[in-house]
Amino acid sequence: MSKRKIFFIQEDNMEVTEAFRTVRTNLAFQNDKEIGRKIMVTSSIPGEGKSTLAGNYGASLAIAGKKVLLIDCDIRRPRAHESFGIKVERGLESVLTENVNPKDVIIKDLIPNFDLLPTKHMRYNVTELFIGDKMKEVISSLENEYNTIILDMPPLAVASDAAILSKYVDGVVVVVAYDQVAKRELEFTKEMLSNAGANIYGFVVTKVDKGGLSYGNYGYYNNYYSYYQEYYSDSNGNRKKHTVKKPKSKFGKFIHDIKEQYKRQFSGDLKGKK
Repeated sequence: MSKRKIFFIQEDNMEVTEAFRTVRTNLAFQNDKEIGRKIMVTSSIPGEGKSTLAGNYGASLAIAGKKVLLIDCDIRRPRAHESFGIKVERGLESVLTENVNPKDVIIKDLIPNFDLLPTKHMRYNVTELFIGDKMKEVISSLENEYNTIILDMPPLAVASDAAILSKYVDGVVVVVAYDQVAKRELEFTKEMLSNAGANIYGFVVTKVDKGGLSYGNYGYYNNYYSYYQEYYSDSNGNRKKHTVKKPKSKFGKFIHDIKEQYKRQFSGDLKGKK
């Protein structure tokens, strides 16, 4: 089984690991709850990098000494266990359909402080598993044992599961793959979450082409690092700044504005503002 990228344990890549630490810091500003903080990660369509973000965000917390539980709620296409190259016999699907105690299927300490409640594939009637109160009971039974619980949800274009469970978490992070998701799909995602009354913490733009600094297909916040490198001094001690042309399409402008807002926040231009 091929492993998905958990950069904190697999790679020595400063740009990417620092990017995830930035995600960790920004989410800490959103909620200062010390025990039982619950965060959902979702996207609009498959392949935007939500599971990679969920796993690495959890790893960044665990390395900082926080007790973390990652719950793989993407029962149609479970991927969280692949980050660690392991196979699972049962998981969340058994908890929801067979009344298995969730503590009996949690995999402990995949890395220190990092636990995983995996899931096995189910094709049919998955959404119905989340409509009742069972998932709420599962989360409630575990929240006092962890600093943070992360729910890795399926994309909203595939299923409404994230909207249904958003009422059980403190906030939602939406992963947006640059130049991959259509405007109508992103608008649909926002509408679904808004209609559910979800607290949207923000959007993480991934897979950004940032002039050769990306790591494979992952571009998490990497424009942050290229932004600083644009100001590095040349041989004469002069600072260099790169001017980026604004895209012409409405959706391109939308993504561009998101990227620019993150740049300003990281550079301190918006320090103290939300």
